[in-house]
This record gives sequence, structure tokens and C-alpha cells, in this order.
Amino acid sequence: RLKTSSDQPLDTNDAFAERALTDKERMTVLWLLQHGNADAATFIPDVDLATVVGVCPCGCDTIDFAISGIRPAGNGMNVLSDFYWIDDNGYTNGIFVFSVSGQLAGLEVYSCDGECGTVRMPAPTRLMRMPEPQSGG
Repeated sequence: RLKTSSDQPLDTNDAFAERALTDKERMTVLWLLQHGNADAATFIPDVDLATVVGVCPCGCDTIDFAISGIRPAGNGMNVLSDFYWIDDNGYTNGIFVFSVSGQLAGLEVYSCDGECGTVRMPAPTRLMRMPEPQSGG
């Protein structure tokens, strides 16, 4: 599932409790911020203050953050770092970290080709920078 700028934060359910990032989530978010766009590195200090406040209902590794207990307000998404990888089955998947209203807001993990079911985040060594969109003409 690919988030768009009109998406709201992921819904939590009664069984979900706010939690700390796992080591793999933390390492992946830090790597993405270190290799992202010009603004991405400014969000690195927020990783230590981040907790997971939402997970994707499909079971993929997509998560939403609160920083110091505060969820971002608004719905305009700014992609800070955008990468893809080819999984062991040959499927193309994407991963990006994003902010909302100037606050680190989440990690999106998704199938680019729609062929992979539940997408799990890879080791950062497998990631390749997402190509810039080309203008038609």
C-alpha cells in the first residue's frame, strides 16, 4: 500500500500499544536519513525520541511515529529518503521515510509491482536509490 499526501496516519487498533522502535527499524530509519535528500539528516536526532504509534493492517513493516509522544499534525507528506530493492523472489519493493508538517512521521515499506504480498524491510545493503521521475515529452 502506497501512502499518498491525502492519507491519514495508520489506524491503530485496540490490541496495539505505543512501543519503541525495534533495533532493525531504528537502524533502517537512521540509514535512510543518512542517505536521503538534503533535509533528511536534520531528522536524525528525532529517531532517539521516536515511538511507533501505528502499524499497517496488512502486516507489512510500515510504521507511523510520534516524536516525544506527539503525533504529527496535518496531512502533507514530505519524502525524505526514497529507495527500492529486488527481493529474493524477484519482486520490486520500495521503502521511504517521511515527515509531516516538519516532524519525522513514519517509514513506508511497499510493493512497487504489486506482486509481493506482505513486504518486510530489507537490510540497507540491498537498497538502491529510487530513480527520479522523468518528465514526459
